[in-house]
Amino acid sequence: MAVDGMSGTSETTAVEAYFSVAGEITPRRFTWHGSTLMIEGVGRRWREGSERCFTVLAAGGRPFELRLDGETLRWRVSRSVVPVC
Repeated sequence: MAVDGMSGTSETTAVEAYFSVAGEITPRRFTWHGSTLMIEGVGRRWREGSERCFTVLAAGGRPFELRLDGETLRWRVSRSVVPVC
C-alpha cells in the first residue's frame, strides 16, 4: 500500500523508542525485513493528523521514514528518498 510522504510501500514494524517526560519521542531501533536496525540519527520530525512522523538514518547510512499512529500506537516504516539532515 503506497502512503503519502513515503517512498514505495510501508509496513508495520516494531520500534524501540525513548519517550521523554516532555512527550518527545526518539526512535532508537526498528525491524526491517526481519533484521533489527540501529538508528544513527533522527532528522525531521512532524505530525500528519494523528501520526507522528520521523525521517531516520539507519546503520550504514540508509534513510527511512517511521510513522507512529497516535490512535492505534502502531508503527510503520518505509524507505525514504528524502535526505535525513
